[in-house]
Amino acid sequence: MNRKTKLRTAAAAVATLFAVCACGSNPDQATTTANTEPEMAKISIAMPGTNTYFSPWAEAAKDAAEEWGFQATYDLPAGTDWSLAQQNTLVDSLAAKGYNGFGFFPGDAQGTVAEQQKLAERGIFSININGCTNDPGPALLCVSTNVYDAAYYQTEQLIEAIGGSGKIAVLTSLLTDPNPQLRIKAAEDAVAATNGQVILEQVVADIDSPDTAPPAINALLSSKGDELDGMFATSWYPSVASAIAMTDSPEYRHIKVITAENSDQVMEALSNGYIYGTLFQNTYGQAYVAAYILYKVIQEGCTVNDQSPAFTTTDQTSKLLQADVLVVTRDNMHEFVDKPESLPKDTEKLLQAVNDSVLSCP
Repeated sequence: MNRKTKLRTAAAAVATLFAVCACGSNPDQATTTANTEPEMAKISIAMPGTNTYFSPWAEAAKDAAEEWGFQATYDLPAGTDWSLAQQNTLVDSLAAKGYNGFGFFPGDAQGTVAEQQKLAERGIFSININGCTNDPGPALLCVSTNVYDAAYYQTEQLIEAIGGSGKIAVLTSLLTDPNPQLRIKAAEDAVAATNGQVILEQVVADIDSPDTAPPAINALLSSKGDELDGMFATSWYPSVASAIAMTDSPEYRHIKVITAENSDQVMEALSNGYIYGTLFQNTYGQAYVAAYILYKVIQEGCTVNDQSPAFTTTDQTSKLLQADVLVVTRDNMHEFVDKPESLPKDTEKLLQAVNDSVLSCP
């Protein structure tokens, strides 16, 4: 049985059981309102800019649409900048063309709420993926890694890799993105838990682009490479640049490096032992599950139970459907080579949760 068939089977089996149980449910428990006359779902995963990390979302949207019978596209803005304004312009254009559901990576944790409110007033649904907006807001929910927890886990893994003491650095992305501040806070808290055994020597931010990451990391290594015992990257381009730096500069390989994601450069450096590991989020699965939820709400008239026990509460939202993460090392990388960044068991778990308690369907 292939991956997509397994996912469809998991969702369908639970949906059948849930349909029997949900008939007598209290409608007050499902506070999100769906269209009274369900229509064909036409869904866009609409981005605020281009970033290679998100490329599995195109495949996830396509696969979900084929499996469940709706329309879905992965859409990028015309400009080259990463901005809320670009994303809003793109979404407005697509809404005018009849799109009735949107998956957002928020261009801004607060600013995106206003755009989603405009959509909601027109009966158009939205869901957040891989980054959450701040409550209150009209998004159905947020399907994402718990950013703080993931960065804390990544920091703990790095601390273990360096033997529990030493100096580390954090390489992260745009501070206007809703996630990096949480990641920095998590790293600080994990370091503080060592009671001085580990020092967070430097945080290098705003480097998640192919132009900014290489010079920033090379400068860090030139100035502090002899002092550092470990460093970790939280996003795509700093990870690529770190992998290349470790490949090209053996004098720095005493530094234990944990990157993020699965670029070719990262996986090759991991295979060669030049880096210690890389953090996998369930990138593909988050978009797949988000598209499925939008389809169920739009096309089948389901509603979202805001009080679902599947939700985790964070500082941003009370409706986080939390996806898993895993540090992939040389020991288990054979399971993930030449595949989209995906944790299939986690995707099945998320689908199970959606049908068990997140959705109430007619």
